[in-house]
Amino acid sequence: MLDILHEVIIEVGPVKVYKALTEQDGLAGWWTTNTKAEPKVGAVDEFRFRGGQFVIKMAVAELEAGKKVSWNVKQGAPDWEGTHVTWDLIPVEQGTKVLFGHRDYTSTQGSFASASYNWAVYITSLKGYLETGKGSPNPD
Repeated sequence: MLDILHEVIIEVGPVKVYKALTEQDGLAGWWTTNTKAEPKVGAVDEFRFRGGQFVIKMAVAELEAGKKVSWNVKQGAPDWEGTHVTWDLIPVEQGTKVLFGHRDYTSTQGSFASASYNWAVYITSLKGYLETGKGSPNPD
């Protein structure tokens, strides 16, 4: 299986990063403004793009406050079936090291490369949102 991996240092503590990854307002501040999310294992969060034409649904699989967030993809690009997303948060002197993974792709064909690029763009938005108060979410 193949994984998309990204790492970034965000200059805020892990609890703030965790909230931005789990709470509806936080997710809307950096990923897409058209977000429906609940910080609860078993919840299915929805993220809409392109005027609602593209919908990503993620089942919240694991939550460890200030440490880890894990989602199982329920809907997204066709080749996302069977993949999952992980966010590991590690406290460091400068703030939080975020280890991101979109895991278990079966091939680098399809959306693998564009998903990697888009995740990097949105992780940069997450960093901006937390460090400056201004992210660059999809404006749906």
